[in-house]
Amino acid sequence: MSSTVERLVASWDDVIPAAMRRNDVPGLAIGICDANGTLWTRGYGRTRRDGGMAVTPSTRFSVQSTSKLVTATLALRAVQLGLVELDAPARQYLPEFTVRSAFEAAPHERITLRHLLNHTAGLTHDAPIGSNFDVGSGSWADHCASINRTWLRCSVGHHFEYSNLGIDLAGLILERVWQAPFAELAALELFMPLQMTRSTFDAQVMAADPQRAVGHWTPFDRAQRELPVEVPMIPAGGLYTTVEDALRFLRLHLRRGVPVLTSAVLGSQYVVSPVDPRQRLGYALGVYVDEWAAGTRVLHHGGSGWGYQTQLCWLPDAGLGLVVLTNSFDHDLQNELARAFAEHVAQREGLPRASPPEHRSGANEAGDVSGLAGHYVGRLGDLTLRVQGERLVAVRDGQELEAAVTAPHTIQLADESGRLLVARPGRAGTATYLCDLHDGQTYYRNEAVDTPASELPPQYAGSYAASLCGVEVARFALWQDGASPVIRRGDEADLRLSPVDETHYLSSDGEILDLTQPGVTYANVALTRVGDALPTAAGSRRSSVRGAVSAPQ
Repeated sequence: MSSTVERLVASWDDVIPAAMRRNDVPGLAIGICDANGTLWTRGYGRTRRDGGMAVTPSTRFSVQSTSKLVTATLALRAVQLGLVELDAPARQYLPEFTVRSAFEAAPHERITLRHLLNHTAGLTHDAPIGSNFDVGSGSWADHCASINRTWLRCSVGHHFEYSNLGIDLAGLILERVWQAPFAELAALELFMPLQMTRSTFDAQVMAADPQRAVGHWTPFDRAQRELPVEVPMIPAGGLYTTVEDALRFLRLHLRRGVPVLTSAVLGSQYVVSPVDPRQRLGYALGVYVDEWAAGTRVLHHGGSGWGYQTQLCWLPDAGLGLVVLTNSFDHDLQNELARAFAEHVAQREGLPRASPPEHRSGANEAGDVSGLAGHYVGRLGDLTLRVQGERLVAVRDGQELEAAVTAPHTIQLADESGRLLVARPGRAGTATYLCDLHDGQTYYRNEAVDTPASELPPQYAGSYAASLCGVEVARFALWQDGASPVIRRGDEADLRLSPVDETHYLSSDGEILDLTQPGVTYANVALTRVGDALPTAAGSRRSSVRGAVSAPQ
């Protein structure tokens, strides 16, 4: 083991247990590897809060959305074998596939396998059947078929929008071309060659394992209920594995594809489809291409939900990787440890660091900026732009930042990364989206100027709840606010709604309120009426990582 790794892990036997107590995490498994093998692994705590077994490096955890990285790598195996093409239309393999859109006609004709894997198809996150809020109402086939009833959040290829459904459709394509159930082909084409003997997409195998880590999440703990083991979004979130096996998978990437992929095919997995030529980072094919530790290149994918938080990351310039698995949802310890790992390695190894663009302060260089002012909502937080005299000011995470329009439709923030935002028009031609050229994240404008006046049928105004397996996990409110209906989830922002037709409303962040069902659905989540009381104060949107049942990372 290198001195870099030795110095780090020597402190973790004290740091990790203390952090677990602070964050109320019952169990955690962690490991580090290089291209040649495992360097260090450790298990801490218990498989369940009320006892269970001691966590070891062989304990199985759900890795939730980290499954997407594995599914995308499996898709590249199919590419290498000539079974699929990344830029072929999805309907070439799934002729029954369709989807609805308020932005364009027949979008399903344009969606490719690449769009599905890099989340640029415009798909919403959840399906009507088999989702983060729906377990056991239908089969895997029913889940996939129900995607045909969903609406896109933007036009195809417009920008990155994280979605379980894209990865699930990619998994369905793999089933079709290999003519085998997804769990079986993953075992045959990936797990067996990599000797990942305790990895599975089969929930029944996990449920029967006495060494499995049981997931914990506050709503279910309070109800004294266990979270379900079956994850209906199988390719997008259904992988169960151990730290030992996850490190074996990580070594595939550190060894440039050996023994499953050629280096050329694997390299295509790390190519980001940018919204603008100036974008350097973002989501590629099932993996985030990122910079941590003041600009050190990191590839990663986390998973979050159903009582688990996970992180898998590697630093290609150092040839080192880390896996963190936990069996609790209400914390961010997996990311804290991953970033501490990246910072330590970057310092010890003297890794190259990116220099942020030089901030160009002073007067704006592109004329009137008033058309950009407003409140923008994003998947991982919000951004507000306001004009003060001739200055443009941005507020993000409660922090006020100087901003400047440095080129037409381009805003630069005076933060640590000097990040650039590009304003993009929506259906009405006004600035509707802000796309972050640092990492590809998108903010949606949440202003009445982009929302035509409309009336919500008064019988639908009220408070609603969303449940998982009979346990309430989220609250919503729906009401008329001046000229626009609005919907709010928990303590997040009030999202404005505009009519698509008589029974469908499009929220400012692209989700659909559907009034055609016996009840109300929003973003394909069934809502149950719980009262007529309405909120009086506007919400302050927070990260959806804490609000979602299986939040993306």
